[in-house]
Order: sequence, then structure tokens, then C-alpha cells
Amino acid sequence: MTLEPVEPEPPEITEENIPGTLPSMVFINDRIFEYGRKLERWKELDSQAAKKQVKDDEAAEMVRCFRKLQTVLSSYTDLRSKVLQTQKAATAERIGSAGVIELEKNDISFMESTCGRLLTDSTGQTAGWNQREDTADLAQLETLIDRHAENREYQEVLQVWQKIPSGQVGRVHLRSKINYGNALMYLKKEDKAAEIYQQVVDQMSSSDVQATDIVSLRKILADLYIASGNYKAATGQYKKISEDYQNIGRLEEWSKLQLSLLDRSKESGPELKEYSAILRDYLEYVVEQGGYKLLWQAENFLGKYPYSPVAANIEIIKTKVKTAADKWFDGFMSQVEKLRSENKFQEAQDLLKTLPSDIIGPDKLLALKGKSEEVSLTDAVEKETQRMAVIQELQKQWNNGMVLAKAEKFDEAIAVFTKLSDSEYSTKAKEKIKEMSVEAAKADRKKAANLFTRFTKTTDVESRKKLLIETHRLLKSILVKYPEVDIKSKVISNLERVEQEMMAIDPKLLVLADQDVSSPTKIDGLDRAFASPAKTGSIGQDALSDPDSVPPVH
Repeated sequence: MTLEPVEPEPPEITEENIPGTLPSMVFINDRIFEYGRKLERWKELDSQAAKKQVKDDEAAEMVRCFRKLQTVLSSYTDLRSKVLQTQKAATAERIGSAGVIELEKNDISFMESTCGRLLTDSTGQTAGWNQREDTADLAQLETLIDRHAENREYQEVLQVWQKIPSGQVGRVHLRSKINYGNALMYLKKEDKAAEIYQQVVDQMSSSDVQATDIVSLRKILADLYIASGNYKAATGQYKKISEDYQNIGRLEEWSKLQLSLLDRSKESGPELKEYSAILRDYLEYVVEQGGYKLLWQAENFLGKYPYSPVAANIEIIKTKVKTAADKWFDGFMSQVEKLRSENKFQEAQDLLKTLPSDIIGPDKLLALKGKSEEVSLTDAVEKETQRMAVIQELQKQWNNGMVLAKAEKFDEAIAVFTKLSDSEYSTKAKEKIKEMSVEAAKADRKKAANLFTRFTKTTDVESRKKLLIETHRLLKSILVKYPEVDIKSKVISNLERVEQEMMAIDPKLLVLADQDVSSPTKIDGLDRAFASPAKTGSIGQDALSDPDSVPPVH
């Protein structure tokens, strides 16, 4: 008779059909007593706070702690009521273990928070915990084991298990034992994992657990025995599955296929050893680490033993592994695509490099290469787009500087071109700054010449002084603002000429001219004074333009 392919149960067992082990009534009463003490401590602190001024943040913290304390205390009180009801009535509602786990987590979280430290008793000891029974520690360790197992932190599971006192190992919840066994299995400690699963199966066999609950565990235990090379023990477990649970379809067929291989093969035979290795790898399979390697291993086995009695089981393993690996690879590529869409191109490329080539195969490697090229292309397009945007902005600034230069607002234009000095417009900007500096210097020198001309045409002494001071400051500012212009020597000559006039009128004018003022001195009445200038000389713009033409001072 040909056996149809059957699908084995996955390596991990959930707690859905595992009987829940509730905390003892002694433990629940102990926690209620401890949180009652914390409530009294809170009332004591609240009474003290009412007699003195407390900060708003301290008051808010007191309120938060009270609410958290009340939540945990109410949960333990409700749990006690449900346990009592369950003990009194056989038809009472079954208490879910998920709620108990959540309560234990909230309990631990409260004790480790600032609230737990705040609500110590008046003697400075944490309320209740110094008097708790051993099961309180055990509950915390079980919670940690389950949490690490959920996060696939298998090494941490082993570390927490070592903290369980030897006298309490027998009281550990079946769920935590299974998680410990799974951790051992994933860490390639098949012998120890089989030992733990044997304990779980023995414990469940002595209880009123449904047969299907034990079969799921017994199947993993038997597979572990094959994986670890203990074929005799594996045979015994598979026979028990076949003998005791004839009506269990998938597991029954799986065990028959396994038994047929065990019956016809020698313990040292290559077919059994290779199948043992595949099954071991399947039990320990972590898709992120194994990828498609187990799929290739199964295909190789079928190529060598096409008529193997476990060929159907190998096909199922292939299907399960391929489905898991495809889902994992697609998820990986989705992560890369998400980074690409967020313009995180370097992160996307770094992520692509993390995938080992030996677990994905040539076709997936080709897909990775294509994705890498796609990321690189998008990166290049994005950089070019950004570069063009920068160039457009630089061109906009350049055009603005040219408009200012055309309007003879040379200082403003220089400021614009200076901002472009560290850009792609650097060379052009520096040339334009040099050009604008010359134009600005000439414009200021022209203004100085006009002021000096007005000085020569007015007779009012105070106005003449102010005109000389402004001319001096304007010429000196040219040397400060535009020190590299080619008309520098002419400006210096003009400045010397103006200083001669200042010395002739009043030597103190030089001191006034050198004073640091924020704005030019206002020359009152100059327009009126210049309306009918006195013709006392012809020293004007030409004189400043050509200092050699300035007549001597009398």
C-alpha cells in the first residue's frame, strides 16, 4: 500500500492544549497581602504630602503609582475569586494562562519601577517581597523564559533556566519547559532537548490530558531521538503513537513512514543517517540562518533515494521550508525596497550585503544583484536631481547678484557672490567679486571726489570741516573694504591730500575722522550752502582722480 504524503506538525508546540498551571492560593494571598501593605504605605505618604508643599511632578507621580498599584491589586483579587470558583464547581469557566502571565508581568514591572522603590515600608524594606514564598521567584523566572523564547533569544532562555533552584524544577509550568526544550533544540543540543521533552511527555501521560496533546509532544520527542541518533528510543515513541492513537490522521501517517524507514534500515545505514541529519536540521531550522539550504539537502536526498519510504515526508519538509524561505526572502527584499523608497540608499546597500550567498542560491543572488543595481540607479538619479536643484538655486542667486550689480548696489552684489564662493560657481564668483570691488571702490572714490569738490566751493567753516571728515572716512573705508583693488595707490594719495587740508584747517579733524561711528555724520545745511558755491578753487573730482593735479595747500 502506498502511503499518501502527510504534513508533519511544526517543530514548536503552542500552549493552546497544554493544561494551565495556576499560581497557588498561598501565592495569590501573599501578593494581595504585599500590595495591601503597599497601599497602606501610599496612604502614609499621601498624608505626609497633604501637610507640606509638594512639587507638581511629585504629585503626578504619586497619582500614577496609585493607579498602577490599584490595577495589580484588583487583578490579584479577581484571580483569587476565579480560582475559588473553579475549585468549587467542575463546570466553572477555565482560567486562561495568558491573563495570569500578563498579571505576573505587570507585577514584576511595578516592583522594578520607581513606584516599587517609592512605596517601600517605613523600615526601608520593599513591602512584601522579603516575605514572599519560593513560587514568587519561580513565576518571575518562568515569565522571563517565555519572554526570551518569544523573542528567539535561546541562549538567554538557557541562562534563566540555570537560575531555577533544583528543588523547584519539577514545579515549572509545562509551557516554560517546552520553551526550554525548544531553545535546546535550536541550539543543537538534541540530547538535552529530548530529555526535557521526555519529562514533559511523562508528566502529561500521568495526567488527564487529551491524547492529541501528548501526541504532538511525543512526535517531536521521537524526531529528536532520530536527530540525536537514539534510534531505539525513537522506535519506541513512534510505536506508542501508532498503537495508542490509531485515529490521529496526520501524525499517524507520519509515524508509520518513520517506522517503515526504521524497520528496513540498519542503524549504521547511509539512508537512515542522511534522513536523521535532515530531520535534525528541520527541527532546528531557523529561516534567517538556514535559508534554502535544507531545501537543497532534501532534494539531494530524494535524488539519491527516490523510493525511500519517507520520500513523502521529505516532500513535505521541502514544501514547508520553501514556503518559509520564500516568505523570509520576500520580506527581506521588502525591507530593502522600503529603504530605497525612503532614499536611504546606503542603508539599503548595507542591508543587501548582510545576506549570505550560500543560503539563497543563484536565482536569489541574481535577484539581489538586480535590486542592488536598482538601488544604485535610484541613488544616482536622486543625486543628479538634487544637483540640478542646487545648480538652479545657484543660478538664481547669481542672477540676483547681477541685477544688484547692474543697479550699482555693489556691496549687496558682493555679499551675494561671496555666498557662492564655496559652490560650483566658485571661480566665476571670485572673479565677479574682484570686478565688483573695483566698481564699488571707484563709485565710493567718485562720491569722495564730489564731497571734496563741495568742500572747495563752500565758505562756511563748519560745513568745510564736516565735508573733509566725510571725504576722509569714505576714502579710508575703500581701503578697508576693498584692500586689493588696483586703484588703491590713488585712494591713498587722495587720502593724504584730504589730510593736508584737514591739518591746515584744524589738526583735531583727523581724530574726529578716525572715530568709529555707525553712520555718517549728517551735514546740516550743506545743500543750502552749496546752492551758490564760492569760487575759491577748482579742486574737485579730477583732483581726486589724479592727485598730481591737486594744487599746493597755502
